Amino acid sequence: MFIFIKHGDDQQFLVNTNCSVVRLLHYTRSKVGLPKTDTIDLCDESGTMKLLFLTKTPEDYASKFLTARDTYYICKVERGAPGTRLENAYKAFVPLLKNPEPELIDALRTQCDTLERNRVKLLRSQEVKKVVTIEPSVNLPKSKGRSDEERPTRKRLTFKTKVDILGRRDKRR
Repeated sequence: MFIFIKHGDDQQFLVNTNCSVVRLLHYTRSKVGLPKTDTIDLCDESGTMKLLFLTKTPEDYASKFLTARDTYYICKVERGAPGTRLENAYKAFVPLLKNPEPELIDALRTQCDTLERNRVKLLRSQEVKKVVTIEPSVNLPKSKGRSDEERPTRKRLTFKTKVDILGRRDKRR
């Protein structure tokens, strides 16, 4: 099976999709003359990104993600500047066309914004998971000479395990 890939000033070429995603992206990059360090992806004519650069198994056949005989555009994935805090941020998906349609640019911008929001949410959730222990906010001094009236009325949470509960039943019998 094959697909059409359009780029530049209405130029196009055929690509066989019976190969790995890595090989397809490498071939596409070399065909257009982009350096190996540039991240690219394909989008269909409506502007839906295929997100091939994010696949967890780049050895999978490209035919799994692309429809035979369809036309796709090459898009460059622009990320944050290396060495900065926003190094992994998604800045833009830029179609490598001379005069892209405004609808295509809007669709790509929307998808880029959504992908960046999801990336930030994931980072925040990972930061929350890192907080494992919670220290008590008030440390009360322990003294032996206090009466019940002087002791604070603060209750402590006690966690009972199944063993504790079953152990109490056995003692009652």
